[in-house]
Amino acid sequence: MNRTIVITGATRGLGLELARKFIKAGDKVFGISRTREHWTAARKSIGSGNFLLFCGDITSEKKVKELLGKIVRDAGRIDILINNAGYCGPLARVEAVSAKELTEHLAQNLLSAFLMCKYAIPAMARQERALILNISSMAGTRAVPRLFPYSAAKSGVLALSQAIAKENDGTGLRCITVCPGGMNTEMRRELFGAEDAAKQQTPEFVAGVIEQIVNGTVDVLSGGHIVIRHGKITGIFPPPAA
Repeated sequence: MNRTIVITGATRGLGLELARKFIKAGDKVFGISRTREHWTAARKSIGSGNFLLFCGDITSEKKVKELLGKIVRDAGRIDILINNAGYCGPLARVEAVSAKELTEHLAQNLLSAFLMCKYAIPAMARQERALILNISSMAGTRAVPRLFPYSAAKSGVLALSQAIAKENDGTGLRCITVCPGGMNTEMRRELFGAEDAAKQQTPEFVAGVIEQIVNGTVDVLSGGHIVIRHGKITGIFPPPAA
């Protein structure tokens, strides 16, 4: 399809599956990761020159501005931005959570998405059609015990999407939030163990639903959100009333 797609957290899990699907469709994917740790395996898995990787700390305003500026200069446009990078620290009750740990969750999950949107919107809003997909979580739609920092940050991602959608109403830019339930990823294994992770939905399935949203076969209104749980779509919610 020859679209320019930017994906954060693109070298493993859901981000890598999304990159695979879009490249197969004929798109060019600019992937951003915090480190180069998984680059070799990711490139081998994708096997395409249309998978371009950049390394950078997306909690740094200076770095985000630099990265997105380079992508816009090189590609001329950003058709789709997918804020997928995320972080979840150790399970803990609220009284055991340190301020440092809460700050880390907010930075990695919410600040990063905010900065990516902030510096992508000026270019995207000028286009006839553009889409921002912010990956939140079911935990962002209702609090999960012992995951307060993650739930709070992902709830903020939902609010970010709703604000962007309202602020860009009447333009070609849409913004949607995707809220997956548990997925069989490395993060899930680290939190709950391999046995639990194996019972969760696959990143491939969630990526497939996102591909359908992008292609319009699953309809989610700008400012709305979709919940994907246990290998099926369990809810599509409109944006809140003004």
